Amino acid sequence: MTELGGDGVGTVSLPDFLSTYQVGTLSGDDRRLIVQQALVVLEQSYSLLPFKVARYGINPLQRLRLLQTQLGRPGPLGAEWFFHRELVDIFNSLRDLHTRYRLPRPFGAAVAMLPFLLKEFAEEGRLRYLVGRSAAEQEDLGESFRFGVEITHWNGVPIDRAIERFAERMPGANPAARHARAVELFTFRSLQFGPPPDDDWVTVQYIDHAGEVQRIELTWLVRGVAAPAEAQAPATDPDVALAFDVERTQVARLRTRLFAPEFIAAEASGEPVAAGPDDVTVSPAWSTVFQARRAQVGGSVLGYLRIRTFLPPIPSTASVIGFVQEFIRLLGELPQNGLVLDVRGNGGGAVLASELCLQALTARPLEPEPAQFAATMLNLRTCRTNRTLAAWLPSMEQAVESGAAYSAGIPFTTRQLLAEVPQSYFGPVVLVTDARCYSATDIFAAGFQDHGIGLVLGTDGSTGAGGANVWRMSDLLGSLPASDNSPFRPLPGGADVTVAIRRLLRVGPNAGTPLEDYGVVPDESHITTRRDITDNEVDLMATAAELLARSKPLRLDVELNEAGGELTVMFATVGIDHADVVVDGRPRLTIDLGGNLGPVVVPGAGTPQEVRVIGYGDSAPVAARTFTRNGPTLDLRTTFTP
Repeated sequence: MTELGGDGVGTVSLPDFLSTYQVGTLSGDDRRLIVQQALVVLEQSYSLLPFKVARYGINPLQRLRLLQTQLGRPGPLGAEWFFHRELVDIFNSLRDLHTRYRLPRPFGAAVAMLPFLLKEFAEEGRLRYLVGRSAAEQEDLGESFRFGVEITHWNGVPIDRAIERFAERMPGANPAARHARAVELFTFRSLQFGPPPDDDWVTVQYIDHAGEVQRIELTWLVRGVAAPAEAQAPATDPDVALAFDVERTQVARLRTRLFAPEFIAAEASGEPVAAGPDDVTVSPAWSTVFQARRAQVGGSVLGYLRIRTFLPPIPSTASVIGFVQEFIRLLGELPQNGLVLDVRGNGGGAVLASELCLQALTARPLEPEPAQFAATMLNLRTCRTNRTLAAWLPSMEQAVESGAAYSAGIPFTTRQLLAEVPQSYFGPVVLVTDARCYSATDIFAAGFQDHGIGLVLGTDGSTGAGGANVWRMSDLLGSLPASDNSPFRPLPGGADVTVAIRRLLRVGPNAGTPLEDYGVVPDESHITTRRDITDNEVDLMATAAELLARSKPLRLDVELNEAGGELTVMFATVGIDHADVVVDGRPRLTIDLGGNLGPVVVPGAGTPQEVRVIGYGDSAPVAARTFTRNGPTLDLRTTFTP
C-alpha cells in the first residue's frame, strides 16, 4: 500500500494508520485552547443554542466546562483520540450539521473507506441493501462481488440492524436524516468529523447474481486527501452567505474524486464528460454540479435535471452568476412539457444560488428567507465592526437593550437581484427530495413548496432540516480584525469549528417558522425500489410523471412591436386566463385571453426600457416574459445578467 505522504495523498490500512497516528501531537495548552474557543463560539455566536438546549434537553456548555476542568488538573494527558471523541460527541449532541468540530491533522486529512458504496431500497416491506459504485482505482474484488449484489450481513449482524446501530451515533435533525447519513457513511467515513471504524476489517455476506450466498473479507483503508477548497475556504465574497452540511460537502467531493473521477477531470480540463444519446451536455466547469437528460417515461419525454450542490467551486458573486446562468441554459435545453428536478443528496451551498435558481421557475416574485443573529454582545460587536452586516445592526442594538432573543430577520438575497432572473421554465415541475437535502437545499425545497411552484416528491419523510448560515473559525477571526480584545483565537494543528451564525425562517404560508430541525415534508412519497438503483430510477420517474400529469399545460409566447410609434403586443397562450402588461414598473394593460389574439395596443407605453408581461391562471401568476431595451429594440430576457 502507498504510505500517507506529506501532501496528504496515499493509502494505508486502518491498523497502520492508528498505530502511527493515534497518540497525536496536541499539547495540553492546545487542548485547553480548543475547548475555550468552543465555549466562546457556542455561548456567544451560535444562533440556535437555546432552541437546541430546549429541544433535546442537553447542556453542551456544561460539558465543555467539565472538559476544561479535567484538562486543568495535574498529571499526564490522556490519549488524544479520547479528547477528540468527547468534543465530537458534545457538538453532535446539538444535532446540527452546520455546527461541527473538525479534527486536526492527521485525522482532518483522511478518510476511512471500503472500496464500494452502499445503496438502500425497500422490498417486501423491509429495507435492503445493494453494492453500488466501486472505487475507480480499486482492484477486482472477485467475480461475484460487484454492482447490484445484495448484502445481507455485516460481521455476522443483519445489515439493517448494523446500519441502525451506526445511525444512533450520527448527528442529524430527525431520524430519517440520521438513517440516511448512516447509509451514506457506512463504507466511507471522514475522520475529520468522527471516530474511525471499530473494526480493522469486516466480513460481508451477500447474495450474488446467481442467487448464491457468498462472503468476502475487506480491510478498512485510510486514504489521505487534499481537502476540497470550497469546503475549507471561507466565502471570498461577503455577499455570498453559505448554508451547507459541512461534512457532507467535503465527503461528496471526495466520493466523486474516488468513485466518479471523470467529472473532476472534466472540471479541470474544460472537456465535457462523454454524453449518452439522451443526455444534455453540461458545461465542464459545472460537471460536478449538474446532470441533465431527456427521460422516456411511458409515452412522454420529460426533462430530468439533477442539482448535486448549490456550492460553486469558488463561493463568489461571479461564480453564483455563472451557476444560475448554467441552470437557466439547461432548463432551455430540456423538454418543456414536464421537468423532474432532483436535489436528493444536495447538502446545500450558497443561499444566493439557491434562491436565484428558484426564481427562474416561477412568475411570482420570490420572497427570500430572512436570517437572524442571536442577540448577544459578541454578535452585536461583530455587526458594529462589519459594513456587510449593517442591515442587522439597528435591530441588534434594540434586541440587546430589550432582552429579545434575536435580531430582525433580513434576507440574504435582495428583491432587486431576484427581479433580474427571467422565468425560464413554463411546464409543470416536480421536485424530488430526500433526508440528505440540507440547508440551502432546505431553503430551495421550502421556497418551492411555499410559493406553490409544484409538488414535492420525497423518498424520505422529510428533508434533512437545516436552516442556517455557516461560518468557520477563520470567518469569526476575520469578523473582528481591528479589535485588540477579540475573544477568537486560531486553533492549533488544523483543527476547526464551524457554527450556525444566523438562523433562517420560512416565508409564505409558513412565515416565521424555523427550517432547522423541521425541514420540508413532501407532498407525495416514493419508496426507492431495486429497479430505481439498477435501472436508472425507472420507478421514481414513473411516479414523478404521474404527478406532472396532474398539472395543466402552460404556454405564454409574446411578441412586441414598436412600429408606427406605438407598442403593440401579440399573444400565443395555453392555460392563461388573462395577462397584465407592465411598462417600466407601471401597469398599462390588462387583457382577457381567449385564444391567440391579434396585435393589441399598449396605451401610454412611450419608448419603454422594460416591458413585463404576466400571465394568470386561476387568478394567480403562472407565467411571465420580460423584455429589456437593447438599443432600438426590446429583446426577450433569456438569461441572468445582473
